Amino acid sequence: MSGHSKWSTIKHKKSLNDQKRSQIFSKISKIISIAAKDDPDPSSNSKLKSAMEKARAVNMPNVNIERAIKKASDKDAAQLTQIQLEIIGPSQVAIIVEAITDNANRTLSEIKQILIKNGAKLAEPGAISWMFDMLGVIKTPLIAGAENKKQDLSVEEVELQIIEAGAEDIKKEGDTMIVYTKPELLEPVKSIIKEAGLDIEYAEIEMVPKTTVVVDDPSAQKELERLFEILDDHDEVGSIFSNSI
Repeated sequence: MSGHSKWSTIKHKKSLNDQKRSQIFSKISKIISIAAKDDPDPSSNSKLKSAMEKARAVNMPNVNIERAIKKASDKDAAQLTQIQLEIIGPSQVAIIVEAITDNANRTLSEIKQILIKNGAKLAEPGAISWMFDMLGVIKTPLIAGAENKKQDLSVEEVELQIIEAGAEDIKKEGDTMIVYTKPELLEPVKSIIKEAGLDIEYAEIEMVPKTTVVVDDPSAQKELERLFEILDDHDEVGSIFSNSI
C-alpha cells in the first residue's frame, strides 16, 4: 500500500520560496473552505480538522485559516466545487487528481491541455478509480524495539492497540510506521496513537493504490515526474495520487 501522494511530503519542503508558499496557502484555503461547507466546527467535522492540521503543518497563519472557514458560509464568495479526474499517465501509470475550482469547465480544459502535452490522457470515470481504495493514512515515527516512554508499552503492544482501534493494515518503512484505516476511523486511530505517546507525522484520507507499478525506464521516470510537477503547479489541483513508486 504505497504510491505517489503529493501532500505526504509537502511539509518537509522547508525552503519554499514566497511564491510557492503563497500557492500552497491558497490551495489549502480552498480545501478548508470545501471541508467547512457542511460544518464549520472542527471538533465535529473530521475533514475540516484534517485540513486545518495540514495548514498548520506548513505554518499557515491562523488568520488565513479563519478566513477560509468564513468563506465557506459567505453567500457572496465564489462557490467552490471539488472534481476528481482519472488519468492514464506515461507508462500506463494510473493517476487520480482532485481539484477544487469555481469553474469546473475551465479547470477541466486546462488540465486536458497539460495531459496532452505530457504524454497522458483523461480516462473514463471509473476506469482508474477501481484500482484505488479510499483509506485513512497515518504516519508516525517509530524506532523498532524501543520502549514507549509515556505508558511503558512495547512496539508490539502499541501495534495491537492500533489494530483493536480499527486499523486495516500496519507497515514499517525505516523508522516510520504507516497505519491504514477506513476513512471514518482515521480520527479514533489517531487518538489511540497519541495516547500511546507517539507523534503524528502525517494523517490524511488518501486514494491508496491496491497494487503499485515500478517505472524502470529513466526517461519515463522523468516524464512522469514532470507531469506531477506541472499538475502540482496548477492553482486548483489539491491532491495527486498514483500507483507508481
